Amino acid sequence: MEKKKVYINATSIGKKLDGIGRFSLYFAKYFLKLNEKKYKIIINKNALCHFTLEEKKHLVVTSKILSPDYGTIGHLLRLIYTNTIYNPVVNLSQLQVNLLYNNQIIIVHDLIPLLFPRYHRKQYYFFKYLLPLGLKKAKLIITVSKHTKNLILKYYNLDESKIIVNYNGIEFPKRNKSVKKENFILFVGRDTPMKNINNLVKAFNEINKKYRFLKLYLVGVNRIFPNKNIKSLGYVDDKTLDRLYRKALVFILPSLYEGFGYPVVEAMSRGTACIVSNVSALPEIAGDAALFVNPYSPKDIYNKIEILLKYKTYRKELENKGIKRSRKFNIKSTMKNYSNILETFLI
Repeated sequence: MEKKKVYINATSIGKKLDGIGRFSLYFAKYFLKLNEKKYKIIINKNALCHFTLEEKKHLVVTSKILSPDYGTIGHLLRLIYTNTIYNPVVNLSQLQVNLLYNNQIIIVHDLIPLLFPRYHRKQYYFFKYLLPLGLKKAKLIITVSKHTKNLILKYYNLDESKIIVNYNGIEFPKRNKSVKKENFILFVGRDTPMKNINNLVKAFNEINKKYRFLKLYLVGVNRIFPNKNIKSLGYVDDKTLDRLYRKALVFILPSLYEGFGYPVVEAMSRGTACIVSNVSALPEIAGDAALFVNPYSPKDIYNKIEILLKYKTYRKELENKGIKRSRKFNIKSTMKNYSNILETFLI
């Protein structure tokens, strides 16, 4: 009997890519190349802009309203749609799970709404009551850090043997171009309370009094700040983001929580020294290649920025360590692991 096609539910890709969206895009493109007859890739119409004409021929395209671009309504409709899939399926986000079907793999990136319900009131009840139903049904759960695996075990009381850690990966720059660093600190992320932008801005405003040449560039943020040295850049394309990573004097991610932390690895791979929070999965991902900060303390954020401004030798050391550390997170290895896992677990 011929095996059923495996559906890869990549409806988590939006027009604008966040961390999960970028991961899902990597995943979709890899499996499109791998075996278009065996795997069927499902996307929403808003994601078509990320695919070539040839790739589009082999996609299953659903309504654009399933896109994460539409916030809560998009998440809800994506969840409903997911529960109509009764082929072997890989759900690329914890926000899209089959609640009653067992021949599925679920990839869990984080449990943020469960940990911080005051910031995620709408999603909290899904993580508290519905997600555990899907996880218990799933044949396999894959998560992107040991830290997140431990949280899944703590909060959902699952069999550890059905949870695998497979780190996210990035596409490395073709070559690490030597560029002249400019006097700005770079942040990349969504404008949510979890990203801790307010404490970053407080710290920067203080340090800017002493280091007046310094600027702070906020990618993914659309706000106006009284301090003219703080620039909100909003959403930028990949080419612009690559240039910003390379030219930044320092990259900073003072998040209250990260399930993985894509921008840290991206910044390290471009040879930029990183300051990251000492909480969640960030120490696991950054290793000895970053300077760690207490995200709840603007004073500590100030102090760590000043260290990298004052001590060029140490900053250069972190730049070199970061390049080396980033090699641990290779998208080719990540996707090869996923391919092996799918062959083993989905029938």
